[in-house]
Amino acid sequence: MTTTWESPGSDVVPKPGRAGMSDRMFSILLIAPAMLVTLVFAILPLVQALDVSFRMGDLSRGKLGDYVGLENYRVVFADPAFWSAGLTTLKFTIVAVGLQMILGVGIAFLLHSATFGKGLTRSLLILPLATSAAVTGLFWRYLYDTQFGVINWVLGSFGLPEPNWLGDYTIALWSVVLFDIWQWTPFVALIALAGLQALPKEPFEAAELDGASRWRVLTTLTFPLLKPVLFLVLVLRTIDCVRLYDAVAVLTRGGPGTATETMTFYLYRTGLKLFRMDYASTMAVFFLYVMLVAAVFALTPLLKQFTDRAKES
Repeated sequence: MTTTWESPGSDVVPKPGRAGMSDRMFSILLIAPAMLVTLVFAILPLVQALDVSFRMGDLSRGKLGDYVGLENYRVVFADPAFWSAGLTTLKFTIVAVGLQMILGVGIAFLLHSATFGKGLTRSLLILPLATSAAVTGLFWRYLYDTQFGVINWVLGSFGLPEPNWLGDYTIALWSVVLFDIWQWTPFVALIALAGLQALPKEPFEAAELDGASRWRVLTTLTFPLLKPVLFLVLVLRTIDCVRLYDAVAVLTRGGPGTATETMTFYLYRTGLKLFRMDYASTMAVFFLYVMLVAAVFALTPLLKQFTDRAKES
């Protein structure tokens, strides 16, 4: 009878009954809290909104009514105020995001080429993002004040016109755009700066040896390599601007008239001021559908590009 001895470093096969937790179960336990939060605060409210959008939901009557099919959608789509709010949101998004991208990328290039004070400047850029839009919006509301606002005081000191920034129908929306640009341009600048600092140095060194001009390097190397980062920032800022609410609520409350009434503020006014939760839920569902479709079409080329790069590497 022979005896087999195992060396001290040999693998020991665990008993079937003593096996550890599988990777699959461990991964499920890790994402379970996030999934629970998503279920409670996202999925269930969405299901509730879908249900209310097909019912009579006049809360002034005290409760939800019977199902009315697609009647709420017909009423909402025939409402001129709904499309007016959508047009206001579109104008705000195009102007605000466009200027934020231009100014943010320009600031990023200036910081990238700076030789001193870069760390202090980055710290200062974070300040507009450190406070909520409600707090900074109240601050800007006092800046825009026609009687004791700093902006009109400076303009009056130079003999320039002192406009009613938040009360003039023609410029109220652009006053909100200016506030949003001030608050979110640093976000674009910081992300673009991080993208610039992460670019590989070898292509630029080769272009310098070949005697390429700065404009050629910028158009053939810098922007093509920076395109995924800029495109992602563009998508994020577009989504955030489309759902703008807090700045409008603090600065203008949708006024004067409906000049600054965005889609989300009109939704809020319909549901929580007029108590028509059926119409508000219908607008919310439609708004979510449009944003989801737009995000899918926008992010698909970016995700495909990342996938191709991963396969090449």
